[in-house]
Amino acid sequence: MIRDVDKVVLEFLQKGLSGHIPSDDIYIGEFDPQKPKSISLVCSSFTVEEEGIGGSGGVKREKITDDFSSDGKKTDFKLSQKPIRPLISVEIPAGTIKNTPDDYTIDYDRSVITLRVIPEKKKVIRVTYNIDRPVAETRDLRFFLTYRLTIGTDNQEESDMIALETIKVLYRERSRLEKGGISEMRLIRGFVEMLLENKGKTVNVLEYEAQTTVQIELPMPPIDRITIEKG
Repeated sequence: MIRDVDKVVLEFLQKGLSGHIPSDDIYIGEFDPQKPKSISLVCSSFTVEEEGIGGSGGVKREKITDDFSSDGKKTDFKLSQKPIRPLISVEIPAGTIKNTPDDYTIDYDRSVITLRVIPEKKKVIRVTYNIDRPVAETRDLRFFLTYRLTIGTDNQEESDMIALETIKVLYRERSRLEKGGISEMRLIRGFVEMLLENKGKTVNVLEYEAQTTVQIELPMPPIDRITIEKG
């Protein structure tokens, strides 16, 4: 999970700062003071809490996939089991998503899907859906990740400029970061740090808090057999 967030942030930094630093010199890992110009990205810590007041939860239901081979004549196809709303997907052929109501309709009571156009003979119609059979409980966990971005160049003025550009990039791309699963990317603080082990070289450090949500699944316990005794 953390690695996924790392990659999303790294991608935006590499694209947004391409005019200032080569992509290969913006990387995940500890800062390398030997590089003349670079940015390192490290998740230094994180905390976790369950979302929602008193905890959040849901139910994951069993997923079914039915494949039909078209005879080139019929448009109605009976699903193997009763689906619950909505269908997950209808593909004709497999891999090509179709939409309702333009391409098909579904009668949930009869478990029948009706296509608007007769598919070519032998073409595969793939229908994926859930049925009302719980298989797991779900919980949403919110992760708060602290990131340390270390920016170093051989020129302090240039380092300051790149630090400002980094802030601009992550602020400007907030909506796209959210689409990548990062609900918030907030600057906590920034400071200048001296690297004593490298002849007093100074770097700019930006610390961010990123938030993302991960859903976990808890298998449903088996239902115990219930017996009723006559009085």
